[in-house]
Amino acid sequence: MAISPLPIVAVVAILLSARGRIAAPIYTATFFVITLAAIAVGAATSAGASAGSNGAGGRIVVLILGGLLTVGFSVMAVLSWRGRPKPGVAAAPPSWLAAMDAITPARAAGLGLLMAATNSKNLPLELKGGALIGASHSSPALTIALCVILAVVGTITLIVPTLLGTTGIPGAVGVLDRLKNEMIAHNAVIMTVLFAVLAANEAAHFIHQLIA
Repeated sequence: MAISPLPIVAVVAILLSARGRIAAPIYTATFFVITLAAIAVGAATSAGASAGSNGAGGRIVVLILGGLLTVGFSVMAVLSWRGRPKPGVAAAPPSWLAAMDAITPARAAGLGLLMAATNSKNLPLELKGGALIGASHSSPALTIALCVILAVVGTITLIVPTLLGTTGIPGAVGVLDRLKNEMIAHNAVIMTVLFAVLAANEAAHFIHQLIA
């Protein structure tokens, strides 16, 4: 969840804008809230299914999600690899990146909502993570704590640049700009590797659930 190049590129671009110190925390906070909401939905769904079927329902939810994620991540790995820039051709930056220089706090919140709600890699993982938490039959307090911890870990690569960029540490701007450029240049390869690893991990977990 934490390795998501485009959301990271977005927060860095916002930090480098004129109103970055105000807009970036709003963007990151919005992304975090949507992430937490998706995890909570997964946890509530799994916990409800588990309670209604003496624990079997939660396992079925996790099993179904595992199968869907295995297929979905495999397809996305292939599509990401096929969509990579041809050798010798520089990767084109996202069209929305040009608007970051004039971004307002309100638009930063909207972008955070859009990035979190349409993230094809993170959303399935958030639902799956929440489902695993919900199926663990933990106390309500522990379930909430686990959901918050997972959301923090899943957005840590946005939280750290935000904190770094808003502190005004000398040299931070240069570091963030290099990070943005590297993420744009290698986005397709990063996502291909991530999707392939996630597909293999989900397949192993799915098989384990079937034979357990």
